[in-house]
Amino acid sequence: MPRRWRRPLIGAAVVGALTLGAASGCTATRSGHGRIASAAGSSGGVATSRSTANPSGASSAASSPPAGARAGACPATYAAPDPNRPRVTLAFTVAPDLTHVSGTEHVVFTPDLPITELVFRLTANTAPTVAQGSSIHVASAVADHNAGPATFSAAGAAGQGGLLRIPFPGTVAAGTTVSTDVTFDLVLGAAGFDRFGRGQGYAWFASAQPLLAWQRGFGWHEEPMLQFSAESATSEAMQTDLTVTAPGADTVIMSGDPSSGSPNPDGSKSWHAGVTDARDVSVAVGPFSVSDTVVNGVALRVGAYSAAVRDALAPEFTRAITELSARFGPFPFPTLSVARLPANGGGIEYPSAILMMSSTRLVAVHETAHQWFYAMVGDSQALHAWLDEAFASFAEQLVNGDPPPASDLDAPGVVDTPTAAYGSGEDSYYFVTYSKGAAALHAARAAAGPDVFDAAVRCYVNANAWRIAEPADLARALAALPAALAVLTKAGALS
Repeated sequence: MPRRWRRPLIGAAVVGALTLGAASGCTATRSGHGRIASAAGSSGGVATSRSTANPSGASSAASSPPAGARAGACPATYAAPDPNRPRVTLAFTVAPDLTHVSGTEHVVFTPDLPITELVFRLTANTAPTVAQGSSIHVASAVADHNAGPATFSAAGAAGQGGLLRIPFPGTVAAGTTVSTDVTFDLVLGAAGFDRFGRGQGYAWFASAQPLLAWQRGFGWHEEPMLQFSAESATSEAMQTDLTVTAPGADTVIMSGDPSSGSPNPDGSKSWHAGVTDARDVSVAVGPFSVSDTVVNGVALRVGAYSAAVRDALAPEFTRAITELSARFGPFPFPTLSVARLPANGGGIEYPSAILMMSSTRLVAVHETAHQWFYAMVGDSQALHAWLDEAFASFAEQLVNGDPPPASDLDAPGVVDTPTAAYGSGEDSYYFVTYSKGAAALHAARAAAGPDVFDAAVRCYVNANAWRIAEPADLARALAALPAALAVLTKAGALS
């Protein structure tokens, strides 16, 4: 989930500034831009023993549905997570020299459609990641229901490529619970702007486990791996139990970050957390300088490679949580853990956790906004990446009072383009998905009127919490706002 801090190009012309990361929070809106009331929400989140966890269902005033909306079409709170969502138990053990990680994964999964196989995405075998020296190798993969030997997509890193498949001898009926166990090894290469890396005594990894590639009502996502650094995964919100064992002198900052690790006889420490609704997880290990605060009931942990950097970042995330919550609803998780790493770039968002390779306000707000758009309201990052990237950029621009140039909306490109369709066209992907997508949302808001548009977006967020949203879901939320729909349709966002 990299977010690059640069100005993307189309052809040879500079056409706009790329907006980075997702940030949660809300700020006072610009003059003339309406602000809707905060609505109560049923939080998913991190199950920990920390008393500072944000209570589920924190109350605040509910926003009104847009004019003309059907009665009952706008939920007053976040939709509840699917009680049949997958359950995942993950364990990572980081080597003393931080060069590699061994992992185990146990998944309990009840598909809503018939299946003949299990499919997992091996994100660490994406070409740019492999070029940096990182990769994943699956040592074993077994499942019940008489599943056969695992197979892999076309040979790539470690000879296994990007997809792990575990076939069944026949069809497994919808509603049948399946269990699988996978062991794997992760090699961490050089530091860079990626979800995998190590350097200067730190290591980080995210999307490191084979990621269950299922979408309810859709089936398996088998889209090709990308030729550039971007998201291409689709995963349901899962009930996740996460344990990380790391060198005892280091601090671990991870999804569902606990306050401290438990010592082991060999001198290592084990860090454990449960995240009740996580599409994926991230982990950072190193001698972090850490601060812990509580922001509107959310336990905020910020770790950085120096106390000065930490202390500069913490207020930015406090602001992001506060202001985005006022705009879009209660923060989706009881905790947010931020790791500022000794690398350059932007930020990479994960449920209840953010990897930072920048210290700018723009990146902090953008990455926090992803806690609503991606972490809670999910999307297929392979097919409809704009639903999280454009919304995170839009949210960050509203909070920071920094709208995109109007010309971004007129640039070539269809906003709702599958990520792999860009081939090696990284600049075009980032511009169209982030910049043009955000410009389309701003133009739709202006066309419909800020108040009713903001209220409709709140309806969209509430209705699609903990699900994988489609462009049709957004169109449904905006059904009473034809002027907004016309703008988004013209930009190719609802195709």
